Amino acid sequence: MDTASGTSGRKHRIAIIANGWSSEFLEVTVENIRREAEKDQSDLFIFVTFKLSDNSPAAAKSQLEILDLVHPEDYDGIIMFANTFNSQEEHQRIRQIIESARVPVVSTELHLPGAALVGTSNYQGVYDLACHLIEEHDVKNVVFVSGYEGNEESALRKKALEDALAAHDLKLMDVMPGDFGYYRTARETNKWLDEKKPLPDAFVCANDHMALGLISTLHKRGIEVPRDLIVTGFDQIREAQVSCPIVATVARDWADMAAAAYREVVRQIGHPDPSSEQIFGSRFIPSESCGCEPDEEARNIRLDKMRNHYAESSETSMVDFFFQEVQVAMAKIESKEQFHECAKTTLGRREFFGNDYCICTEPGFFETDDDQQPLEPTCFSEEMDVLYEFRNRESMPLRTFSVSEIYPGYQYEPGKSNVYVFSPMSNTNMVIGYLAIKNYPDILYDLRFKRWCNNMETLLITMRQYIFAQRANRKLREIYMTDFLTGTYNRTGCEKILYPRILAEKAEGNEMLLLFADINCMKVINDEYGHLNGDLAIKATAQALRSSVPKDWLFGRYGGDEFVAVGRRKAAQTIEQYRKKFSEQLEKISKRLKVNFYLTASLGFYIIKPDDTGDIEDYIRKADVSMYEEKELAHQKINEMKALSPH
Repeated sequence: MDTASGTSGRKHRIAIIANGWSSEFLEVTVENIRREAEKDQSDLFIFVTFKLSDNSPAAAKSQLEILDLVHPEDYDGIIMFANTFNSQEEHQRIRQIIESARVPVVSTELHLPGAALVGTSNYQGVYDLACHLIEEHDVKNVVFVSGYEGNEESALRKKALEDALAAHDLKLMDVMPGDFGYYRTARETNKWLDEKKPLPDAFVCANDHMALGLISTLHKRGIEVPRDLIVTGFDQIREAQVSCPIVATVARDWADMAAAAYREVVRQIGHPDPSSEQIFGSRFIPSESCGCEPDEEARNIRLDKMRNHYAESSETSMVDFFFQEVQVAMAKIESKEQFHECAKTTLGRREFFGNDYCICTEPGFFETDDDQQPLEPTCFSEEMDVLYEFRNRESMPLRTFSVSEIYPGYQYEPGKSNVYVFSPMSNTNMVIGYLAIKNYPDILYDLRFKRWCNNMETLLITMRQYIFAQRANRKLREIYMTDFLTGTYNRTGCEKILYPRILAEKAEGNEMLLLFADINCMKVINDEYGHLNGDLAIKATAQALRSSVPKDWLFGRYGGDEFVAVGRRKAAQTIEQYRKKFSEQLEKISKRLKVNFYLTASLGFYIIKPDDTGDIEDYIRKADVSMYEEKELAHQKINEMKALSPH
């Protein structure tokens, strides 16, 4: 890895690791880190998962595989947005990265072993919030809605609440789990009401998402905020500012914290200092959900949301409509090559991800079905397919790349700071690949990003299922039209394959030659030498006919001991020459197989003119007539040989 002191002339490569669901947090932090990185002409590599707390273990594992792309030795420093991760699995994986790192690591908001901390005071803002509720709104009974069990931020916010209550000779009434989530909080609120637990004067939530879940659920049950009780949150997210009521909350300075995280990781390059710690303040913002008037900024945010609601809704719908069009266009794609060609006229028409992005897939995704080798949620292959690449608004050729490049074709560009985003593509328990985007981090700030990824994942999985279904169907058709004894077409195959070939050649004005072979005295062979020798005679005759005609001819077993071959007629070659070669081949094969009986076959023919109107049965019938005299002579010769036989 080239460092700042290397010969490449570049400054730094900084990795950022986050959960992509925290879109608003990412918008503020990434943009501020980006501004700092531009001053240094550094490149940022952002790895995002979209793991939810209630994902199945297999789905969680496949989402977290994106972190396997993070090799600390390839970077000068790492910034962990630790506060965005919400499960033990995520924290375990990021701890593993920190343990293997020999470069500085900065964690946001949460203390992680081996990482410096840049965070926010969780305590002061909640303490001030609690004092406001008690002193301004006469709140006495308070329930705390907590984040994940063992979460550092949730614990600090709970302690601040308890300390403020104690300072006013009050105690916390109860704790309701919410796991930082809207839906978990909604479920717990309904459970609280169903069990007829007493309502507090206020629910103090560890974040705004839980506050929104509470307010919505209470409203559906006929309980209004702040008329009947107070609800507060933490984080001052946009959705909490456009709700009704606007949520009273605690704000923290994400912008300054993010800029400080970048400066700190750069400062520590070459001299990591995991003991370093910077803490920024937090402040209480009273608003409608606690019974106070919102400030003018909050009112304007809500008005803007109302003005833009239809446009945002329409744009979201357009993503789904677009993918419906893509799915129709790609409904019968049978290979990655066909996908790539179709993507040029579908995906290439929309710039969802800016001017440069790549869809990278596992090399066996379209080739190896689950019966052969199931694709499991394991680390990425060393080489992957660039299934589709859009570079400078142009579609690029299908190719493979070494996953060590991370972004296909990555090169440091002197004098320029680039931002690369990497997001996993998976399906339940299957790693599909990942999406790589260059210089369009804005997509991270839009929850439609995950909607787009879900649509793409569904499209790829549907394509894969169709490809394998078609392969299975072709195999079944092949079995259905193949003679098990000789491996050539059976009668059905002859009718479905040979006849269409004849029609196609006739349409081009070509004459066709149809050869029809019949084993002589087949009944005698079966009766006197047994059916195993009869099968051997059939195999030998099929092989002789195959080796007597050009390779581009079609042939098959038309009946029990009858064979047909069809190909374009060559005027220079006579039927006698075909018969001679067929006879020689049959004799040669019989000797090689040590056939212990006299094996011969008669060969008839019919020349199919472009203006012939018959079907394949007509042509075979006419070829059979031409074979009659030869067959009579063959039978006569066999009878003569039998008469001379000692027994």
